[in-house]
Amino acid sequence: MDHCTSRAGRQALALRAATAVARRHGLLASEPRVLSDCNNTIVHLAPLPVVAKVCHTRGRPAAAAALGVELEIAQHLAGAGAPVVSPSPEVPATVHQDREQALTFWCYQERDPESAFDPGSARRALRDVHAVLDRYRAPLPSFLDRQIRRAGRLLADPTTLPTLPPVDRDFLAAEHRRLTGVLQEWHLEPRVLHGDPHRGNFLVSRGRHLVIDFESACSGPLEWDLSALPVGGADPIPADPDLLALLRRLRSLCAAVWCKSHAARSPELDRSGSLNLAVLRGRQASEEPRPLLVA
Repeated sequence: MDHCTSRAGRQALALRAATAVARRHGLLASEPRVLSDCNNTIVHLAPLPVVAKVCHTRGRPAAAAALGVELEIAQHLAGAGAPVVSPSPEVPATVHQDREQALTFWCYQERDPESAFDPGSARRALRDVHAVLDRYRAPLPSFLDRQIRRAGRLLADPTTLPTLPPVDRDFLAAEHRRLTGVLQEWHLEPRVLHGDPHRGNFLVSRGRHLVIDFESACSGPLEWDLSALPVGGADPIPADPDLLALLRRLRSLCAAVWCKSHAARSPELDRSGSLNLAVLRGRQASEEPRPLLVA
């Protein structure tokens, strides 16, 4: 594994890129630290109230463009007072480049260490975000292209999913054909969606649930977003229960395929792929899978 794809190497590159770009704009971070490292590397430029999202673009040609769309959507949402994390005013709100890293900068929000994720609060936050997204007019890809058809392409390509046993690949391919066939019978009403609002994409800060990570923003039925939320509890967002059940299963399938195709990037992705596969096979998972469908 080379320096760019090893986890330690990726984090070192992210720290260097984040501090270098910040320095160009007069920001000196004396204690930068990695907050998370999964799809992208998130760096807190401590002690500054600034966070850098660092995307390693090698082998990910569309990733920098996704950061730009995310930034535009976040500006639209924050300007309307939606419960989201705002882009940082300390750095120009654009996608910055540093060698093979693309970066965006965000306001640092301290997580509440004693506040657990609350499904009801998360649903209400997502409802408020949807109300503002309904006024977002720029075109976005369909959830069908972004996630569901992408999973089909990965399953059809014998060079992908090298660590997945053939029996699991065959199971996923057959289930993909079955579920997409059922989905064709539905009349879907598209709207602008977050795309992947699983519990990892909510940040609990100062007693509020904030929605983060809009890289997977797409158009599709409301039930596609709701399919990422935990099952159970009162739901303030009305939905068709049959369509929601179908899309929950499709989401688990897409997540299993995508995570397994990127399993070498991080142990979290490999574990999430296995958990989603267990859900599809009807096994009791030891923890709730996180879809992680970022492009």
